[in-house]
Amino acid sequence: MNSSRSLKKDVSYLNKLNKIEVLGLIRRSSEISRADIVKKTKLSAPTVTRIVDSLIESNLVRIVGNGDSTGGRPPKLIRFDGSNNFVIGVDLGSTSIRAVISDLDGKFVTEIETPTDLKGGFEKICLQLVELINKLIERSKLVEDKILGVGLAVAGLINSETGIIEYSPMFKWKKVNLQEELKKYLKIAVFYDNVSRVTALGELLYGVGKKHKNFICVNVGFGIGAGIIINGEPFFGNRGFSGEFGHIIVNHNSPHTDADGIRGCIEALSSGYGIAEIAKDQINSGKESSILSDVKGNTEKITAEIVINAAKEEDTLALKIVDEAMTYLGIGVDSLIKLFNPEIIVFSGGLAKSGEIFFNKLEKHILENKLREIKYIVKLVPSSFDEDATLIGAFSLVTSKILQFDS
Repeated sequence: MNSSRSLKKDVSYLNKLNKIEVLGLIRRSSEISRADIVKKTKLSAPTVTRIVDSLIESNLVRIVGNGDSTGGRPPKLIRFDGSNNFVIGVDLGSTSIRAVISDLDGKFVTEIETPTDLKGGFEKICLQLVELINKLIERSKLVEDKILGVGLAVAGLINSETGIIEYSPMFKWKKVNLQEELKKYLKIAVFYDNVSRVTALGELLYGVGKKHKNFICVNVGFGIGAGIIINGEPFFGNRGFSGEFGHIIVNHNSPHTDADGIRGCIEALSSGYGIAEIAKDQINSGKESSILSDVKGNTEKITAEIVINAAKEEDTLALKIVDEAMTYLGIGVDSLIKLFNPEIIVFSGGLAKSGEIFFNKLEKHILENKLREIKYIVKLVPSSFDEDATLIGAFSLVTSKILQFDS
């Protein structure tokens, strides 16, 4: 009896793996025939036919026409079809919450945004999320059954085993279960993960992942984090706490700390928050800069954007602050390159939108520390999706489960 159950389990698992392989191949191909699927997967023709028929029935692929004949009847060509099923992505930020409904091809249907009620605490933000998701569905005029799930990008340490958000400094949350709270109000399945890993997943499914299977996404905004993709799979670490790149210490003598109080870490010295705080300290101590007139004498209004714009205008202090920030970020990125040997590194977040001043200075400092005997230089590229990088990553949490047939 046990051996019979075990055999059924093994067969079921093998069928699932075959289905994932076939769907992945169809999705990567603009058009493909059953015969070509058989050649490329080495699966039997009856197995491929059975899988393709089930994918057509599930509205995940469709027949798009005839291919070239090689003597007999022309083969039917098949294409991935993401237009019949939909997912929701939510970028849960400290200043605003953005949400979008997209089809499986990544095409936005409806988008909505609202200010985040940080003062209201965990329960109030959960109610905001519920209200936003319901409003999004209502505006889309889609049948709810067509929406396969909600994916959220959340800043913080998220336990991949339990779903518990162990700590989110941005929201001041400790040991909260967002999924359980949202289940009280929503019928749709909800998934969430750390914002940096989510952004990397979006690149994997819809962006640079079409060409690269080993890359790292570095989110450089108010904070700093990294999402690591190894052999086409997100790297979680032991319990999902990998990628806390911003908390790596690069100058233990520095007086500057991050939001967690870690002295001299990359986030304290190179993030949007860090650059702004360093500029405030420097100007308050009497250093001259055009930044002071830019904020009309009120140093509390200094932001990283103001500092970078002043650096672009050749302000001496601003240039020094930005150069030092890129020095420390460069040390950190060089460490990622040496540890993981990625094909490319993708940058998202507000600082990455600074353009040449960001990428040129960062590349310069990375090259200063590279291994001399290795000729290959890892490319640094901006996100494929600009300000939508996190949103696309968020709904990719659901898309990835669909593509893996994960219930």
